[in-house]
Amino acid sequence: MPVLSVYPSGITMHVPSGPSNHVRGKRTAVVGWSASAVRRHTSWLKSITVDALDGHGYALTLTVRDLPENAAAFHAAKKAWLERMRRHGFLRVHWIVEWQRRGVPHLHVAIYFPEALSPRDRATVLLDWQQVAQRWGAESSGQDLKPIEGDIGWLQYLSKHSARGVKHYQRYGKPATWETTGRLWGKSGDWPESDPMRFALDTADWHRFRRLARAWRIADARAERNPETRRRRIASARRCLRCTDRKLSSVRGVSEWLPEGVAVTLLDELTRSGSQIRQND
Repeated sequence: MPVLSVYPSGITMHVPSGPSNHVRGKRTAVVGWSASAVRRHTSWLKSITVDALDGHGYALTLTVRDLPENAAAFHAAKKAWLERMRRHGFLRVHWIVEWQRRGVPHLHVAIYFPEALSPRDRATVLLDWQQVAQRWGAESSGQDLKPIEGDIGWLQYLSKHSARGVKHYQRYGKPATWETTGRLWGKSGDWPESDPMRFALDTADWHRFRRLARAWRIADARAERNPETRRRRIASARRCLRCTDRKLSSVRGVSEWLPEGVAVTLLDELTRSGSQIRQND
């Protein structure tokens, strides 16, 4: 039976394929973003209880001009920078590695501190990265720091830096001279996470919920103020269920940044129309 998982910041829908006989083997070297890594990362992000994010958050982009000699060297610099942030007293941090079009890695970071950073402190946070990555030309003009303003700021961070699929150019592949990439995302500190609510739906309700989710996406996209962004979001929302394979289309899942309250409202709408929705333990 199809299953809907409702997280604080999103939903996933899938049709179980039956019991799995897969046995986890020895962890192999990471050689780039995989579909499973993207799913795990996205599920974790959706699990965050946004209104419990205390402190003062900042979204950072940390870059280098030149390609580091290998993944180990790049991650050593990242680790050294995180250790400096630990000494600055961060509450929590989330980081992801992605690629610029020219194949050079960069970091996107969300980091929270107990108190707001002064202008001098903000400059120090960026200077710390420039110092640990100086041999690769980490120039001041290539670094960026912006405040994460409450719930809206966190959602903007997600939409801009953390919701990309494995085929996005910033996720695809790895530098040609690197044999491996190492871990491509991580977190540390006190992140308020919640397990998803899971609901069993019959096939008809599965299809109805998918259509309701698409309708909500379209309506939400139409409220976008930027005309170009609005156009892209509406086009993306309209084609989110499109699939030329009819057999695959009937079981195609959905993974959306749909707020928990919206998802519950859509389920209530199905219930009011006579659907029998069962919440799994």
